[in-house]
Amino acid sequence: PAPVRRGALPAPRADRATRLRQLQALARQDAAFVLRSPAFFVLLGIGLLNGGAAMWFTGEWYGTGSYPVTRLLVEALFGSFALIPIIVAIYYAGELVWRDRDRRVHEIVDATAAPDWAHLIPKIVAIVVVLGAVALVGVLAGVLVQLAKGHTDLELGRWFLWFVLPVTITAVHLAVLSVLVQVLVPQKFLGWGVMLLYVVAKVALATAGFEHNLYNYGATPSVPLSDMNGLGRFWVGRAWFQLYWSAVATALVVAAYALWRRGATTELRPRLAAARWRLRGAALGVLVVALGTALGSGAWIYYNTNVLNAYETAPEAEERLARMERELLPFERLPQPKIVDVVVDVQLHPREARAVTRGRYTIENRTDAPIGEIHLRWNPPTRLDRVQLDDATLARQWPEHRYAIYRLARSLQPGERRALGFETTLEERGFPNDRPLTRIVENGTFVNNDELGVSIGMSRDVLLTDRAERRKHGLPPDLRPPKLEDDSARARRMLAADGDWVSLDVTVTTDADQTPVAPGYVVSDTVRDGRRTVRFRTDTPVNHFYSIQSARYAVARDTWRGTDLVVYHHPGHEANVRRMLDAMKISLELFSERFSPYQFRQARIIEFPGYEDFAQAFANTIPYSESIGFVVRAADPDKIDMVTYVTAHEIAHQWWAHQVMASGQQGATMLIESFAQYSALLVMERLYGRDHVRKFLKYELDRYLRSRGSEAVEELPLARVENQAYIHYQKGTLAMYWAKEVLGEDAVDRALRALIRRYAFQAAPYPNTRDFLALLRAEAGPAHDALIADLFERITLVDAKATDATVTKRADGRWDVTFAIEARKFYADGTGRETEAPLDEPFDVGVFAVRPGERDFDSKAVLAMERRPIRTGRQAVTFTVDREPAWVGVDPYNKRIDRNSDDNLAAVDDG
Repeated sequence: PAPVRRGALPAPRADRATRLRQLQALARQDAAFVLRSPAFFVLLGIGLLNGGAAMWFTGEWYGTGSYPVTRLLVEALFGSFALIPIIVAIYYAGELVWRDRDRRVHEIVDATAAPDWAHLIPKIVAIVVVLGAVALVGVLAGVLVQLAKGHTDLELGRWFLWFVLPVTITAVHLAVLSVLVQVLVPQKFLGWGVMLLYVVAKVALATAGFEHNLYNYGATPSVPLSDMNGLGRFWVGRAWFQLYWSAVATALVVAAYALWRRGATTELRPRLAAARWRLRGAALGVLVVALGTALGSGAWIYYNTNVLNAYETAPEAEERLARMERELLPFERLPQPKIVDVVVDVQLHPREARAVTRGRYTIENRTDAPIGEIHLRWNPPTRLDRVQLDDATLARQWPEHRYAIYRLARSLQPGERRALGFETTLEERGFPNDRPLTRIVENGTFVNNDELGVSIGMSRDVLLTDRAERRKHGLPPDLRPPKLEDDSARARRMLAADGDWVSLDVTVTTDADQTPVAPGYVVSDTVRDGRRTVRFRTDTPVNHFYSIQSARYAVARDTWRGTDLVVYHHPGHEANVRRMLDAMKISLELFSERFSPYQFRQARIIEFPGYEDFAQAFANTIPYSESIGFVVRAADPDKIDMVTYVTAHEIAHQWWAHQVMASGQQGATMLIESFAQYSALLVMERLYGRDHVRKFLKYELDRYLRSRGSEAVEELPLARVENQAYIHYQKGTLAMYWAKEVLGEDAVDRALRALIRRYAFQAAPYPNTRDFLALLRAEAGPAHDALIADLFERITLVDAKATDATVTKRADGRWDVTFAIEARKFYADGTGRETEAPLDEPFDVGVFAVRPGERDFDSKAVLAMERRPIRTGRQAVTFTVDREPAWVGVDPYNKRIDRNSDDNLAAVDDG
């Protein structure tokens, strides 16, 4: 090298550049160590296999896949791949910190003139680079899944913001903590053990109520994703927590630097003594800035999460609901007036996450005695700002339960009406610790009347339901509805018990670039001062159950017999809109033909963000999640058309809930959900044929049988279902369809029409399942009493099996097929204990050229199909068919509740 003049010093700029090059070289060396490690590729491979499979199958509904939009794949990748960067961070923090000592070169390395930070900082930089690379590999896998499925809208910016950035930051914070732990402990494996205990303790403490992200290292609020709304405002809270924890992590880096071991010693005490000599100059400055940033951002976070928003842990919420039940449930049966007329004005501020509602109810005493007190209830986080009730004073209130009792100076007499005015505010100020308000968002607001207004009387719907939680708080194990025999329960409806049928007048004001939608017909639509105001009013009675939505929608329209059909959807989500309109048409036509006329002049589907996965029916208005309808790939003819099915189900609720409302007792959801399932299946059968329905029945049967084993309370017969989804959805579908098959569709539909004629738009007493079964028995005749009892009043299972199928070719070119059927029947009680019963019932028996359910199966593959009586035990069945058979089966379309439907089919032995 060139000689250096005595006394000359390198220029500061050159010195900084040299140090930077040294830092880069050391970081590259450490990163290369990780990237060449076989364990790294093993972890990455496991993560890619798990994440790739999750992304490939994400968004499936009844076997029907979804378009691989970025949001769905990011959510799948978070659940299946995000653990890998965390493992890499913890594992390689230990490897890098202890690498020199493991190789026994630490004394040579520590004897060099390199400063202490040159040993620490490159390791952290290397981990950051590696973690970023791991996250990018996850993105690459996601993009490949998208391309493999023909999706070319890759949205790389969203991949970076939604996945790479948050995953990398979280893993880096954990890596820094792991580095500090490895610096403190005397042995690498001990450090890994400490981090394992930390991860386990973090989960355990969260379940015990230690949930605040301010002391849960590296934690941030959840950020729900949506195609409609993107990150929304939810990224703000996460960004503040990331700043806070990044400042804390920086302080931890300084602590690791101060305690870094050099030389042979690994003891902590001498390093603690020497730490104060290292915490000088730049290190001290970095520490002060980091702690100051953490303190300032932490104070701002606390103000948002605990002052602007209520912070409540899960145990505290449980205790509050337990107190609410003990204090307020006795009020549930108190006579209260009914709401008969609703007028509300809702001021939506989507960008401010705020809705201010001014409303007026007309209430009526429909009891036979005076009412002296009015009980009002509203749901958190809604705030009740004002109540106007003439001649009333506040007698008592429970602010924590959002419940108040107003005493009337002049009692409300039977048949008398009065006005009840109120003003409420639903808003989220700042950002919460977690579980943000997703109902009011910048694009895709979806709120309902329970969140905007007040309710009259106490309801058990808001109380604890988990049996373990209830036992912990000394409550009865279950809150169960009234028995089916309790005729007094017929005075209360299943839904919105504070009203019967009401007239509805809703005015919604929102941002001028958005379209508000609510039940009813548009009376006026004006835009002024950057705000759009639309008034909706109904002209037929509706439930006191309504929703309001607002977003920047594209609109698709059609008509059916003078009825306006509309789909409000997010631009870019047009794939299934035509299918929805067609499903609305055939559903309205079929249900009007089979049940009763449609009561409205319009039917609308309105998309909302995929923060939740459901569709819901309000009067002539169907909110529909982007996740289950608008991104489902419904074009495969061999898959179940879930878009059509869900649409038909929700349209059916315009009859089953919005014409006939069930009483609030056992069996209520059969009259609502099972009937909607049956109605939708009629649509599918008309569109796709009876053979295609087999796929849906098979799914429903399998789901019902799987769910029986996880029943926590008691499995009940369908007619006594207590809002148990697997019974009123899955079993209800099977029972109603088999009733149609045996009793005849006309008989079942006549019973449904009679139920509508008797109870449509009627107030109390509301119908229950005994009313329907009486009508069904009248239509079917006494010969079918036992079948009706088996389907609706008992828990009945069969076990039918096809076996020993042989075939012989005849001289005339036809084929004789013989096979055996083994069959048994069982009754089960609520705990699953079974008792065998005699079997002598009709079963579908068939012969097929292709196995039912296979891709190429259609009506041409059905060589013979008959309904034959099947008895307990084994019996032989013979068919003669025109073509060579390949399969035989008993109940081949899975219409019966069979304990093992997989053995219903048997391959033919042609030997």
